[in-house]
Amino acid sequence: TNSAPETITRLLDMGMNPLNFSDALLLIVAQRLVRTLCKECKEDHHPSREEYDQLVEEYGGEELFNKNVGIAYSDGLMIKKAVGCSNCTDTGYAGRTGLHEVLEATDTIKRMIMKQALVEELRDQALADGMTTLKQDGIYKIFKGDCDLKQVMSVCIV
Repeated sequence: TNSAPETITRLLDMGMNPLNFSDALLLIVAQRLVRTLCKECKEDHHPSREEYDQLVEEYGGEELFNKNVGIAYSDGLMIKKAVGCSNCTDTGYAGRTGLHEVLEATDTIKRMIMKQALVEELRDQALADGMTTLKQDGIYKIFKGDCDLKQVMSVCIV
């Protein structure tokens, strides 16, 4: 599936008993591998205000970004960009890193599973319960210097 909440509806659609499933469920993990910036040649890049604002918007807005990432725009803000060298065969990328989305099976989520709630409702509740999406984890890793927006967007469908 493309997200952790979609896994619930997929398993129910396959005939899993909602009562037994919700009772046994602890958490669901969705993951994607994204190309990692080459450690040998990645360079600092000062994002424009527009680039920064796009990352904040893609994350889910200023309030959520500030709460979870907490990196303010400044003249000294640096993220990394791909360059290319002999170590990475001039691609700018070497290796992979995981993006993760973890949905905790809270009591509310379990009740929703028993009622066979829509995936959108499950997603909204999981986000309210504090789930970080694949895209949000990717944006966090952009600011850590592990990857870039191009790679994150290439693996995040939702």
